[in-house]
Amino acid sequence: MSKYRLIPFCAIFILLILIILPIAQAWDSADHEIFDLVDQLTSFEGDDATFYSLLGVEPAATEKEIGRAYRKLSLALHPDKNPDEHSKEMFALLGSITTILRNSESRERYNFFLKNGVPKWRGTGWYYNRYRPGLPGVVVGLLILSSFLHYIVMWVNFYQEKKRVRYFIQEAREIAWGKRMKKQNTRKRVCVNEKQFIVDSDNVLFLTDEGEEFVLDEDEVSKPSFGELFPILISKSILSKFKAAIGLEKKRNLNMKESGDDQESFSSDDERSEAGDNQRSQTRRRKLGRKSK
Repeated sequence: MSKYRLIPFCAIFILLILIILPIAQAWDSADHEIFDLVDQLTSFEGDDATFYSLLGVEPAATEKEIGRAYRKLSLALHPDKNPDEHSKEMFALLGSITTILRNSESRERYNFFLKNGVPKWRGTGWYYNRYRPGLPGVVVGLLILSSFLHYIVMWVNFYQEKKRVRYFIQEAREIAWGKRMKKQNTRKRVCVNEKQFIVDSDNVLFLTDEGEEFVLDEDEVSKPSFGELFPILISKSILSKFKAAIGLEKKRNLNMKESGDDQESFSSDDERSEAGDNQRSQTRRRKLGRKSK
């Protein structure tokens, strides 16, 4: 049973990837450029502004009409003639928009978005180019995403484990009590999927190879907690190893200090012994000198 726990989650996860991946890859760099120009235009002119309204032409305008409108508007928006603080940005925006509308393919793409609306989700490439997260941001994002997926997996395993416990209780009692599941005040040993169980009147107990008995109860299955997420477990493991290393270093320093104190005490004893020997030898020399006189 355990090897099938993740099958539902994996199937859902793969299905989501198959659905999201084409959407995420639907827009190319030309579309991203249109998205950026639309955002800039609406920030200056409002949400109702369009490429055509900026130029003052109809959506069915010809390329010549667009070119004529561009030359007229560019003179008015040129930074040398327009002291407005946004004139440079508007002048650059006007040139980019005119380039889009003069190209038949890019104009067709813009008309599509004008009719159907600019998508809210613009693809991972657009968001990456727009915000360009650094390495710390990417690492944090991956940790959050992986933690979220890990948390989902833990809940899937939790419900699968409860279902697994119910299955073994049901099967063991059916073998011990029969199909009618008539409760019996006996204690029977049964085998389910090559696992040994003991069924009594109140409980079903799992029997280990060492002869230990554990009561099966689906309410005893522990619920997932944030403390079991792998980033937190890794952090706790690193912290515990760091504390152990500090404790070992302190113990080593303490042992070295005690060893140094012992050596100092030994040297002090030797010095006192040597001083005593020197004093005794000097006393003998004085006595011998007196005798010789």
